[in-house]
Amino acid sequence: MRTCFYLIPMIILVLVLAGGCTSSGNSPVPPVQTTMIPPAATMTPAVNPPSALLTDMAALDQAYIPVLALTTQNDAAGSRKSMDVLLTKWNAFKATYYTAMPQDPQWKPDLDTVDTTIKEANGMITQGNLSAAHTGLEQFRLTMLDLRARNNIDYFIDKLTRFHAPMETIVLAAVDKSPENVDVATIRKAYPDAVAQWNVVKTGKIDATLYRLTPDKMAQLQSHMANQTRAMDNLRAALDSGNTTTIGKTAVAIKGPFSILFSSFGKFPA
Repeated sequence: MRTCFYLIPMIILVLVLAGGCTSSGNSPVPPVQTTMIPPAATMTPAVNPPSALLTDMAALDQAYIPVLALTTQNDAAGSRKSMDVLLTKWNAFKATYYTAMPQDPQWKPDLDTVDTTIKEANGMITQGNLSAAHTGLEQFRLTMLDLRARNNIDYFIDKLTRFHAPMETIVLAAVDKSPENVDVATIRKAYPDAVAQWNVVKTGKIDATLYRLTPDKMAQLQSHMANQTRAMDNLRAALDSGNTTTIGKTAVAIKGPFSILFSSFGKFPA
């Protein structure tokens, strides 16, 4: 199973690049060394996005996340039902916002990319190829992240998506591997970036109104985030110890809390 792994004020989104080392054993985990932002020339001048746009983006993610999760769980019926909801939400979103950002020449092509991604995944679900549908659907969140970043739209789920990349690198370096085959060098190199991106998540504001979160749901999210922080701390301790068995186990263990947290933003079919 692949890891999946699912505001109005404007900020320039910071991309954090981590320094790393390729040593193993008892070498310390290197600190984050470099922080960069996209060149100004690549950014669309900031505009205040309509509140309706943000609300509809959140609703779109609430429909997208269940499909992403259920396709990786080999749930054919749930995937079909969730995709039907996503198709309806997406068609309405594209019809409403296709011309919403004329100052951004990449806006329409990005929406076209998402349109193709969803339609291809729909076909794969129809064919019963849920694994391929899941893999294809990952492009949705990456394209939407780029679209929002380019237009200076701050959006909490994008922070989770940015964390997902180094987290997945860490997990894949250890999953289904014996202790002697765990790629400790890759884990050490990716860990600082994962920590930096996770710290962005921890300090980010979750708009309960935007995502329609009840107080109980918000409390659950905070609990999930605490679990993820604990998993990251456990991995750090394992790296400091240099024990490859412990490093492998704790590297894989950072996946579960994230999957639960990300899925918590989805609206799953009854």
